[in-house]
Amino acid sequence: MIKLSTVLRRTTGAGSVVLGLLLLGAPLAAAQAPAPAAGAYVRIAHLSPDTPNVDVYVGSVADPARSFVVPGVGYGAVSNYRSLPAGSYVVSMRAAGAAADSPAVISTSVDARPGGAYTIAGVGLAADLGLSVLTDKIEIPAAGQANVRVINAAASVPTVDVGPERAPTWAAGVGFGTDTPYTAVPLGTWNLQVSSAGKAAVTLPCELEANSAYTVLLVDRDGGLEAEVIRDSAGTGVVPVGGVQTGFGGLTPDPVVLVGGGAVAALAGGLLAGRIASRARAR
Repeated sequence: MIKLSTVLRRTTGAGSVVLGLLLLGAPLAAAQAPAPAAGAYVRIAHLSPDTPNVDVYVGSVADPARSFVVPGVGYGAVSNYRSLPAGSYVVSMRAAGAAADSPAVISTSVDARPGGAYTIAGVGLAADLGLSVLTDKIEIPAAGQANVRVINAAASVPTVDVGPERAPTWAAGVGFGTDTPYTAVPLGTWNLQVSSAGKAAVTLPCELEANSAYTVLLVDRDGGLEAEVIRDSAGTGVVPVGGVQTGFGGLTPDPVVLVGGGAVAALAGGLLAGRIASRARAR
């Protein structure tokens, strides 16, 4: 099941506001150091439409110095990945601005394995809020294909079907508050149709590139359904595979590209590095 992620971009009718990822004691928008070969990647997302902003605490069980907090995370926000040593972490959500020692609204544990990438997401409605840990797929797909999954975080569409126009559906009956497994689909430029009973279809243009994995994220926005494509990873063809990158609505830094037993960090260049996702609204 799905749940929450964040370096924060929130979409409004007037445009996009990129919010900084506040790490304890760390400068904002700084180039990220290469992760060790045994490291993992974690990101945060807020995917609960009626839950107010939250502060998200990520605490290391082994070393509290590795802990960090992401403040003021709002619905629809998805972070950049943060590289962390592999190990156990406790992720907690508190109301935005609440004292750090106040009781958490909800919490979960994460076993971050070497080389793994995870999205920790708050999902569902506030009355039944849950935290889910998604394992993100960063392995290189087969030649000529990309890996794609769908996350339905839009309460306005209890179930949705997603697939290209005049082609077989990639994901059918995706319920609110759930996600699909990654599916291998052909590369190329597509006009995806996001359809739900009784609703006008949303068209989502997207381009799927080689060695990559993507998430189609559905959210409620300005009284309608909004669909976005997030590029989860971009592989190099060299083990360990995967070049992890992310952002909300296509505002992503350059990817962290893993090469051989080490890593080359290329996070400089800003959050507006290139738009890989297209916003679409109900017609």
